[in-house]
Amino acid sequence: MATNNVQKLIESFSPQQLTTFLRQKAPSFRPISENLTNYLNRDDAFDQAVKMGVIELPHSQTVLVGAVHVSDELTARSSKRKQYELVKRILKDSNHNAAIFAFYDRAGRFRLSLVTVSYHGTRRQFSTFRRYTFFVDPALPNKTFVQQMSRASFDKLESILQTFSLEAVSDEFYKEFESKFNEIAEKVQGTEDKDLAKDFALLFTIRTIFIGFVQKKGWLGDNPRFLQDFWSEYQSTGASNTFYKEWLEPLFFEALNSSPGQKVSYGHAPFSQKTQDILQMAPYLNGELFKRKRGVDDQGLWLPDEVIGVFFDFLFEYNFTVEENELYDEELELNPEFLGIIFERITNKEQGAVYTPRVEVDLMCRLALVKWLEQTTSIQKENLYHLFFCEAGTGQEFDEYQRQGDFSPAEIRTLIKQLESVTVCDPAAGSGAFEVGMLQVLDQVLENLYSRNNTPADLKAQAPSAFERKKAIIANSLYGVEVKRWAVWINHLRLWLTLFVDMPDKFKDSQTPLLPNLTFKVRTGDSLVQRIGSKTFPVHGHASLPPAIKRQITELKKKKRDFFYNQSNDYRPIEQEELSVFRAILDAEIESRKAEIRKLLAPKPQQNALFEIKPTQQELDLAQATKAQREALEAEIAELEAQKRNLKDERPFIWAIEFAEIFFDQGGFDIIIGNPPYVRQESISDPNGRLNPKDYKAALEEMVRLDFPEYFAKSKVQLNEFKKNRKPDGRSDLYTYFYIRSLRLLNPQGVHVFICSNSWLDVGYGGWLQEFFLRRAPLYLVIDNHAKRSFERADVNTIISVAGAPERGVPSEHAVRFVAFKRPFEEAALSDNFIAIERALDITRTEDYRVVPLSAAELLREGSEGGQTEAQDAKQYEGDKWGGKYLRAPEIYFTILEKGKGKLVRLGEIADVRFGIKTGANEFFYLTPLGPGSRPGLLRVRNDAGWEGEIEEEFLKPVIKSPRECKGVIINRDDLHYLVFLCNKSKSELLGTKALEYIKWGEESEVEIKQGRDEGKKVRGYHNISTLEGRKRWWNLGYWEPSIGILPASHNDSYRFFWNIANVLPDKRLYLLYSSPNVLSFMNSTIYQLLLEVESRTGLGEGLLDLTVYEYASSKVLLVDDAQKFLFNRPVFNIFQECGINPATSVPISMQDPSPLPDRVALDSIFFESLGLNEEERKEVYRAVCQLVWERISKAKSV
Repeated sequence: MATNNVQKLIESFSPQQLTTFLRQKAPSFRPISENLTNYLNRDDAFDQAVKMGVIELPHSQTVLVGAVHVSDELTARSSKRKQYELVKRILKDSNHNAAIFAFYDRAGRFRLSLVTVSYHGTRRQFSTFRRYTFFVDPALPNKTFVQQMSRASFDKLESILQTFSLEAVSDEFYKEFESKFNEIAEKVQGTEDKDLAKDFALLFTIRTIFIGFVQKKGWLGDNPRFLQDFWSEYQSTGASNTFYKEWLEPLFFEALNSSPGQKVSYGHAPFSQKTQDILQMAPYLNGELFKRKRGVDDQGLWLPDEVIGVFFDFLFEYNFTVEENELYDEELELNPEFLGIIFERITNKEQGAVYTPRVEVDLMCRLALVKWLEQTTSIQKENLYHLFFCEAGTGQEFDEYQRQGDFSPAEIRTLIKQLESVTVCDPAAGSGAFEVGMLQVLDQVLENLYSRNNTPADLKAQAPSAFERKKAIIANSLYGVEVKRWAVWINHLRLWLTLFVDMPDKFKDSQTPLLPNLTFKVRTGDSLVQRIGSKTFPVHGHASLPPAIKRQITELKKKKRDFFYNQSNDYRPIEQEELSVFRAILDAEIESRKAEIRKLLAPKPQQNALFEIKPTQQELDLAQATKAQREALEAEIAELEAQKRNLKDERPFIWAIEFAEIFFDQGGFDIIIGNPPYVRQESISDPNGRLNPKDYKAALEEMVRLDFPEYFAKSKVQLNEFKKNRKPDGRSDLYTYFYIRSLRLLNPQGVHVFICSNSWLDVGYGGWLQEFFLRRAPLYLVIDNHAKRSFERADVNTIISVAGAPERGVPSEHAVRFVAFKRPFEEAALSDNFIAIERALDITRTEDYRVVPLSAAELLREGSEGGQTEAQDAKQYEGDKWGGKYLRAPEIYFTILEKGKGKLVRLGEIADVRFGIKTGANEFFYLTPLGPGSRPGLLRVRNDAGWEGEIEEEFLKPVIKSPRECKGVIINRDDLHYLVFLCNKSKSELLGTKALEYIKWGEESEVEIKQGRDEGKKVRGYHNISTLEGRKRWWNLGYWEPSIGILPASHNDSYRFFWNIANVLPDKRLYLLYSSPNVLSFMNSTIYQLLLEVESRTGLGEGLLDLTVYEYASSKVLLVDDAQKFLFNRPVFNIFQECGINPATSVPISMQDPSPLPDRVALDSIFFESLGLNEEERKEVYRAVCQLVWERISKAKSV
């Protein structure tokens, strides 16, 4: 029934038919007839507009429904912008959340669009619109439209959005496409190699789909069904299993790979005259796409007819549209971006790569260009943001009311020059999302600059067409590297299709190839490890090159440009020229170092002396320094000569060879942008299969040392070793290495933008990367989005990072801004927001975002052991919880920080936190009391090794070994289970004591090693185990002074910070706190527990929150006089019971009304009042801490 109504809508569209359809799909549809002709402009090509009704939805949401008759023929591309503008004008004057409008013509073609609106603030003009569109033609299959509308439900706004969702459409297509693609790969004939078969299948589908777009444009005999008719003609011949070899190969490799009008021999295929004419006049597309690929197309492979027919039947049920989606405008048909998503999904399932959504790509490209222009021009930053980002208005770049930057003619000239020459590279290019995204942004901004009223006349006169502008952007600006060959093919396809969209019809008869050669733009290779044999090739930077080599590089650039523009056809001589240039550069670098050595060894002029004088210390130091300098230069020469020896004609991808014109002419790329693969350390392996996983990880570490030897390597001579504390954590994800390598690819004014897993902000292995940013590469922005995950499919949360090129040192005052957006990027990534974020000097919160600016010095201090006051004095950098503290922390956390300014202090400034007792052998030192001994002063005890006897009371002190021994906050000796043997005396002083007998028993016992490399082995005597053998008196644990407080090293779902009125000592898993009871009172408050949840860095298994001594010392406390009076002496329950919140109910924690225990309220209130928290803020403290604890323990249970 549903499908029948959809078919009726397609076959005989009218507003009345749409009303009938909506009555079925939207029970709350209320028909209203109203003339909307007053919204039409004279030049709109619309002759009638009516309001048909309103869909009334839950939560007072409404969707306006209308229909507009188009006076001319409606096509997939005609009047799109004017249609959009009309709906926006109507929505602006209404009070609806969205609108569904049908634009239709006399032939029954119609475009059904959903336009949504999001309002900003209280002023209605501050809004963002988005459009999602189906184009329906009764002469076309319209399968996507039929599928989506047949299952549609318009009962709530979310359901309507799902119907018009690119994600939903791609899901449906992918379900069928995956099985069809796998069947093609399985049916490839002529090979048993599954990888080769998959590559062949991929090329077949890419070429077929591209022809689908060509015929959609009418360039194959004006027949939008050419390929289907081509297949039907073949079937009519009665031939069997020759379609691929005798029909498709001539189409692929001859007709589309030669000039129109050129007579081509098509072999034995009995083409009709009509087909021959079409093939003879087929457009000359490109020698790469429709040229036989070495290693694939020359292997004699083919496909049976049946699998081709099934694929054609499937593919051509869908409508093709030759346009990329824009940020605020999505076509829900087969378009280039749609195909990028599909191909990336089908080939990336197990390789850690995820397709980056259009919104994120657009945002990152714009941020990268703004920050780069800020680095390379003197143009005001505010104007740059207005040029690249929308204001809080309609959200459209073509909105006439948008501020787009106020530039002088000279500044416009500068901007055009810079943007036409900027070099951008994605080192993990995938199927080309960032290349296409950057192409679209550059194209849009350049079009804007060329068309301004005050653009210099000479520039206006030479403004390129849209096609030529896009082609020049690809030629001058876009680069990429991708390890998977298939992805490079799709990347090329995406760029060709983007160009093809704007190609004028007159070009179809061109005698030269229409599409550029992209071989030297997006290249196949491993971005991280470039190795020949055992030799790793580092990235070479800008060098002072001899004039002859500079001329070689200039000539190489010209040859590559000629190849791009099809003025030469063979790429192999260019590859040889790349190699020749690199060899010449190595020779020049070797010679320059030899010259430096000769200069060092040149005899120094000496003064005559009457008497022999011993060399001064200064002269000796100089000689030693000269020797070290010479050794370093000799090591560099040896390294360069080894590289030269290892060079071969057949080589892996090497950055400095493939992009010699970038690295030796410009010093690197202007912008590095991308989404690196996320691969956990245990799954890291060589993508090319040459190295085993262990060797590949070692090669990654070598890459890190070679890329930044002065930072990571022990010395210039010892490049094979890391400096102390500079080695990457062994648990590091693959993407952390992409960060280091891609930062090395920048020139000194370059900008780096990644979207990546956020794990490096919080986990231990991210510490080394955090430190690198703080010491060497200025991090500008770290951006999160609380409203919408970037990758719905992948089990990963991401952030966007924006950084500058590495420097010798990051200024201590450099500000890193952590930005958490509260609305989706498409609504909140606005020019005014970014300008305000850049200006923020303190924590700033708005309805759109929160920004936390912190200096590099502050971040170094916070992440270093002990949290020293000066960064340069800081101990080893341990890493910090950047994500938890600055991005994901609840709002109440920042309220506490703001209201606690001048009140909250670091615990380490007013107290001393120390480790508990580390015995080295618990089964000897910890004893269970059994009762009084045989005489006064003795206690009967037993250890866990089986010994039982008596020891003097003076050597036995109460110890708390586990927090579980105490149920409440105040320690009671009667609750403790153990005593610790604490004896500082020598054996001579112990003569005649039970303590000496116990020590001797320990020295005579057979002891089993419990941990370490000798685990399980047995030794004679505790004094011979490694944890004790270094002590002068192995039984001496030192002098211990009881503390006022004892702090657990870890917490689960309850918090207890003990008041040590019993003067007991703690085990190593607890810490001693030397302070006042007032501090302990605050630590037992809910505020402190919230601060710990947000700020602590590490966790143990089962979701335990683990804290080190220096983390406690770095934590913030609030002092209030006499607060100890409110410490309660009762068992402490889990945090949910303490706060009166039930996390297991269906009511979200954020919506619950806390009901904390009375004595907790009494304790908390004195600190709430000191901070000036109001009633709602106090409730938020309880909700926030419960939410954080619940998420922590729930996450652990889900793993």
